[in-house]
Order: sequence, then structure tokens, then C-alpha cells
Amino acid sequence: MFTNRSTSTRAAVPLLRYWTWRYALILSVILFGIGFFGIYWINKAATEQQFQVLEARTELLADSYTKVLLAKDTSTSSVKIEDLAQTTVGISNQAVTAVTGPGSPAIPDTATPAANTATIAFRVMPTVPIDHVVQIYDDAGKTFKKDMLNQTTTATIAQLPTPAQPVDKTKEIREVVATKGATWLRVGVPYYEHNAVAGTYYVSTPLNNDLVHTYITIMVSIGIITLCGWAIVYVLSRSLTQPLRQLAIAAEQISSGNYTPPLPNSSKIKEAEISQLVHSFDEMAKRLGQLERMRTDLLAGVSHELRTPVTSIRGMIQAVKDGVVKGTDADEFMQISMDEAKRLQTMVNDLLDFSSMEAGEVFVEKQSIQINSTLDQIVAQVQALPSFADVTVTVNPTGSEIVWVGDESHVKQILLNLLGNSAAANATQIEISVHNQSDFLSIDVTDNGKGISESEVPFIFERYYRGDSKRKKKHGLGLGLTISRLLAKAHGGNVQLIRTSPEGTTFRLTLAHPDTSA
Repeated sequence: MFTNRSTSTRAAVPLLRYWTWRYALILSVILFGIGFFGIYWINKAATEQQFQVLEARTELLADSYTKVLLAKDTSTSSVKIEDLAQTTVGISNQAVTAVTGPGSPAIPDTATPAANTATIAFRVMPTVPIDHVVQIYDDAGKTFKKDMLNQTTTATIAQLPTPAQPVDKTKEIREVVATKGATWLRVGVPYYEHNAVAGTYYVSTPLNNDLVHTYITIMVSIGIITLCGWAIVYVLSRSLTQPLRQLAIAAEQISSGNYTPPLPNSSKIKEAEISQLVHSFDEMAKRLGQLERMRTDLLAGVSHELRTPVTSIRGMIQAVKDGVVKGTDADEFMQISMDEAKRLQTMVNDLLDFSSMEAGEVFVEKQSIQINSTLDQIVAQVQALPSFADVTVTVNPTGSEIVWVGDESHVKQILLNLLGNSAAANATQIEISVHNQSDFLSIDVTDNGKGISESEVPFIFERYYRGDSKRKKKHGLGLGLTISRLLAKAHGGNVQLIRTSPEGTTFRLTLAHPDTSA
């Protein structure tokens, strides 16, 4: 676990915990919302289904009851239906055959034909389930046939409130009735007598809400799905955040000065973006380490470059002043002091020029330049230097004179720097080739020196980079190629390394023609 340094990030939550718990919360909210809606829908659908069954059963019972009344009306007997209930022995306690469902009794042999007709009508009525309660109301809204109800049915009816009277007596009515003991569903269907609505036939049954096991199953399933989803996201997020955590730890180590922290193996990471991030971070760490080494070398180099001439100048001037050396020796000491002072001035000017060039402040004086003549001047200038005593510099003929518009001093500074680098690489042959294209002018500087090591190639254009050989000699500030590239870019061109090997090196200077430099 890496430590947080700033107060603002101290309350931050690890990425793995933050996203997995947030995902689990969102998933659980969504799934439980779906679960509650499903429970509501199941409950409503079950109630509707029970209402439909009860409605069909009520219509059947009401139709049968209407047939009973019709049988009574068509009978020529004077026997009343109440007498029939007394005549048919056993029906008094089973009169709820139309109400509670037991089977109808046998018809006595002594019954009259009219009584037999009415009794048959009673016997053909469907059986009413034992948990159903039948209430028959006449057109006046008063319950009748009470003498046909047993004590149990009467006690149950007493718990139920009076049914709501239908506004339209020809239509069915549904009710949900709540009592102390249970919730009831009640359906009322009109029954007929003398081809007219005589009243309403009500059948009530307890609401079947025995769906607790279903609800528990739904909730448990939702909980299991949420847990499995969280586990899957946790495992996947862990593989994603693990390299990020290692990179965060590596970043802290870099900020502490360790430029070689342990990093994840980018080749084993399947995610392309994370692999690229690790690879880029590794390159960045190496680059920062290289820049740190370059900064250290620069301080040591600048200190040496400034201290050596200052010490030499001071000693020589002191010797001349004290009269230790006189005559021609004194003149030689003064000349050496002048040369050292010029070298100090050159280094200071390079630093100042580089600072202004990095800020984009490069003054370009445009004038027509004859490239062949300029190259001849540069060759003559370097051949007079002691470092080029064993170096042969040749310019390949270009045929016709090439004219380019730009700053001649900048071109000379770039080429002199390239030639100086070739001489420093122990080259004995340097060849300059010019190629004039429609859009740009290119000048190649090829030598047969020892070349540049492969490890140094990526850094040769970095500011203050002087290479291993130059660092050992403590010579220069490592700004030559950097300044050369900045000057070339000011003219719409560039300085590039074309090739390098132990057999030689080729640098190319490109300069855009004025009509394309914009």
C-alpha cells in the first residue's frame, strides 16, 4: 500500500474497492427494484386469476340458482320451497349444497311430483367449495334463504360486511373485503326470476396470498446474482488495477530519486492500453534517469570548463604581473589567456543562445546565398584549424551554382558543428554532398569516423548530452547538435542522423526554400 502525501488525497478510496462496491450497490438497487416490481406483478396477476376463477364459479352457481327458481315457478304443486326443505330429510343440514358444497340427499319416494322437480333442481346445482361463502340478496337488498344456512356459514357471513349494491343490477361486481381474520375476494352476479333480475348472488373466498416462498426465492436469487456479479467484477477489476497500483508505487519511487523502480511485465498484460501505459512509463523512467545523469554531468562539465580556464588565466596573469615571465614568454602567456577568455565567452554565448532559441527567439536574416561558395569558405576555415590537420574535407561538385535564401551565419554554424563532431570522432575523410530539390535543400556530411554507439543514438540531440567519450574528456556543454537543430527548424528544416556505424556517420541538414518555409 502506497502512502498518500497530500491532504486532499488522504480520504481517497482505492480504485478496486471504489468501483467494485459501487458496482455492487448499483446492481443490487437495479435487481431489487426489478424483484419488487416482479413481486407486485405476480401478486396482482394471482389476485386477478383468483378473481376470474371465482367469477366463473359465481356465474355458474347463479345460473343454477336461477334454474331452481324457474323450476319452482313452473311447478303446479302448492308445495313451497321452504316445505321442500323440510320434506327432503337430510337437506336441512345439507341445504348449503348450493352454498358449501356437500352432495345432495336422495329424493324420498313419498315426495310429490312438484317436490321432486324442485329437489332435482337443487341436486343439479354445482358443489360449492368448503372455503367459499354464498350470500344471496333479493332485489330489496335483504338476505334471504337464511334458514338454509348452517351455523358455520352463518358465523362466517357475520364476519363479512354487507356487500355493495351494484349500480347496474345486470352487471357483475367485484370486491376486496378486509376482515380481522383474512382478506376476502367477493364477486356478485345477478340472478333472475320471472325473466327479470331478482337479486344478486354473491360468492366470497379468502384471498390466496400464500406466495411467501415465491417471494423469498426471488429475493434470495437476487442476492446470489448480486454477489456473483460483484465477485466477477472484483476479479476482473483486480487484474486491471494491480498494474496501476504498481505504477503508482513506481511513480512515488521516481519522485524520491529512484529511476529504476520495479514495473509490471508489459508483455504479460492482455489489455493493450495498460500494456502501452506500462511500456511508456518504463521509457519515461529511463529517460528521466538519463536526463538526471546528463544534468549531473553538465554541472560537473560546466564547473570543469569554467574552473580550468579561469584558473589558467589567473595564474598566467599573476605570473606576468609578478615578473616571473618576461619578454616573449609574457606575450605568449597573455595570448593563451586571451584564447581561454574567448573560450569562456563562447560557452556563455552558447548558453545564452540556447536559452533564447528554446524560447523561440531566433533572428533570421534572409539573403541570397551561393551554396557552393559558402561551402568552400567553410572548408577553407576548418582546414586552418589544428584539429583538422589530419582530416581531408571534400565537397562533391553540384554542377550549376545553387542559390538559397536564408541566414548564411546559421548555415555556417550548423555545418561547422557537424564538421567538428566528425573530427572529434577521429575521422580522416569528410565528404559534403548537396542535393537541391523543389521544396528543400539538403546537405549531407559523411565521415569515416568511429561512429556513435547504439546506446547514445536516442540522446544525441538532447540538450547538455555529451556522450561517454566527451564526458570523459570534459569538453563542451553538449549543446552543439541541439542548437544546430533549432537553427535548422528556424529555416523550416531539420538536422537528422541518417546512419552511423564503426565505419562512419552521415548527418543531413535540410533547409526549406523560402516559398515553402511558411
